[in-house]
Amino acid sequence: MKALVVLCVLTATAAADGKTKELATGYQKELTACRTRADGVAKVQTGTKSLVDGGAAEYAPDLDQLTKGLATIQAYCGELDATLQLIADPAASYKPLEKQLDDHDNKIRALRKQSKQTLDTLAPVLAKLIPAINARAGTAAPVVKKTPLKFPSGRSVDAPALAGAWKVSGTPATDTAEYTEAKQSSTLTVKLATGSCADRKKDLPRAAVDEPGLPRRGSAAEGQRGVVDNDPNPKLDWYVRYDKDARRIRVGCRSFTGGSLIATLDDPIATSWPTLEPVLLAMLAARDAK
Repeated sequence: MKALVVLCVLTATAAADGKTKELATGYQKELTACRTRADGVAKVQTGTKSLVDGGAAEYAPDLDQLTKGLATIQAYCGELDATLQLIADPAASYKPLEKQLDDHDNKIRALRKQSKQTLDTLAPVLAKLIPAINARAGTAAPVVKKTPLKFPSGRSVDAPALAGAWKVSGTPATDTAEYTEAKQSSTLTVKLATGSCADRKKDLPRAAVDEPGLPRRGSAAEGQRGVVDNDPNPKLDWYVRYDKDARRIRVGCRSFTGGSLIATLDDPIATSWPTLEPVLLAMLAARDAK
């Protein structure tokens, strides 16, 4: 009987220790991705400060936004690092640390969401500042790391080189890209459908609401160009979102020769990576190239 009790205790301890190791692996991967993004924002912040110090006062508001945004991202990285320090000892057991780990996880969840929102907000600011910084330095634009995605249809786009992995699939009529990181994944799909965008909007669930983000046809930015299939910055007839379980689904439609193109971005509601909408837009534009 004593032997059985000892065996049960050892088994429970091994399982608990295994849990801390699993947590450490996930948090370490998340921390690596966080630091990569923080380093990128920090470089642009440094370059923007040089612009402002050099007399380009028009970039001062951008510098303030970058400084605040970087602090948010660094807070997220810091909480991940603090959690890893708590379970750094390979012999650390989960049970005695359970309450502390729960507290850290709650903080990480909130900071993860704030960091994602910050990165989404900073995306257009970074896109504006990088060319200005490079021009002031008198150097060629740095090579932006990208992941080329080539679909079975022969169409291809460049996706950002993130910490996770990309996978593509599809048919001649459908292109699908899946991005996976830290046991979460996003799916992007562009497919040719029959009927007009007005017809396809009837297929949407009642929960769907208009979503700002991707450009629409008929917007002020589009002007009077009309509907053309070779628009390098393709507009959408409509773009909506709705939530299902723990997923946020965005769906857009663009009129196209022979029917309509349905573009779908299916994300976890809480993700640690920047928005993948630019990849979805590139997948739409690829329809005009091939």
